[in-house]
Amino acid sequence: MNPNEQPEFNLDFSQTEEYVCPECGHKHFTQVFKMRKLSAMLAPTGNESYIPVPVYACANCHTVPEPFLPPDNK
Repeated sequence: MNPNEQPEFNLDFSQTEEYVCPECGHKHFTQVFKMRKLSAMLAPTGNESYIPVPVYACANCHTVPEPFLPPDNK
């Protein structure tokens, strides 16, 4: 298989569960970013920098549910 090819995966959506926000019950989520600060001493450039970490937040109440948090925030 070519490393750039996506593997085929047959998924039957009837066998999945819809996820809803545990805070408000809303069914839609948007991608947002948590930001991590990297000190200048650790950065390869020698300059302080920020690293965006993508997460999903409820489109209604903006809560980021625990399953969508990066491992270091659980």
